[in-house]
Amino acid sequence: MIHANIITGHGVQADERASLNNVKLGDGVAIGQRSTLFGSPRWPLEVGAGTRIGKHSILNGFAAPLRIGERCSIGHFCHIIADTGPTASPPMLRLFPIREQAITIGSDCWIGSGTMVIAGVTIGEGVVVQPKSFVNSDLPPNCVAGGCPARILGRTIPEED
Repeated sequence: MIHANIITGHGVQADERASLNNVKLGDGVAIGQRSTLFGSPRWPLEVGAGTRIGKHSILNGFAAPLRIGERCSIGHFCHIIADTGPTASPPMLRLFPIREQAITIGSDCWIGSGTMVIAGVTIGEGVVVQPKSFVNSDLPPNCVAGGCPARILGRTIPEED
């Protein structure tokens, strides 16, 4: 289901069962079945050229900017959400206020299936996130991270001496 404000580059492939609204897709982007990608008229969700998004993933950039770099691989069943609400509980809202903050994922990243990335996170270029991870803080470039919450486990490129 395609709604409005869709800007696509050349060779974009979106499964007919995907839902897109307020997005800007680079050349060669591929979107799997039943995935939902949406930004807002103020902040269209941006996906860089050559990026692949797996089945049943939700990329929600409505409340704040969401940008994904080039040549990324977002696995099946991932949730990348630029806000933490809503909540119906006033006591919980006082403890955990709703956050609406940008998410940026650098180029050449691999986000494993079932991973969640929440508001305010920046993932550097060349990062590998293991499947079923919960990313709630920034990850520097060229690292391997995983877990709940995700922590750095190694590097994708050895550090120079």
